[in-house]
Amino acid sequence: MARGVSNGTGTNGIYKFRATEEQRCRAHLGSLDEFWRLHRKSLEDPNAFWGEAAAPFYWKTPVREKNILNYNTDVRKGKIFFEWLKGSSTNICYNALDRNVQNGHGEQIAYYW
Repeated sequence: MARGVSNGTGTNGIYKFRATEEQRCRAHLGSLDEFWRLHRKSLEDPNAFWGEAAAPFYWKTPVREKNILNYNTDVRKGKIFFEWLKGSSTNICYNALDRNVQNGHGEQIAYYW
């Protein structure tokens, strides 16, 4: 069994994965409270949430504030739709790989399978 993994003793045999101290230090989110804060922001102010999520990435065609998130979930108001970052364009290969190599991370493992 993998290190840091219980054998499913929780309710319904749910497996619990306990992060090591190193994993916690390197985690994108520092705590469950941080997760819930971001979740709440995503619901209360989705344009700000998605705008901040998009900000660190390279954009060939920049993100325009009015196009961060547009949607309709009410059939009485028309067709159901969701649009994120409409009109923006990026290069996913550059964002995922090339810029990390350029920033000196080319020898680091990027993804475990």
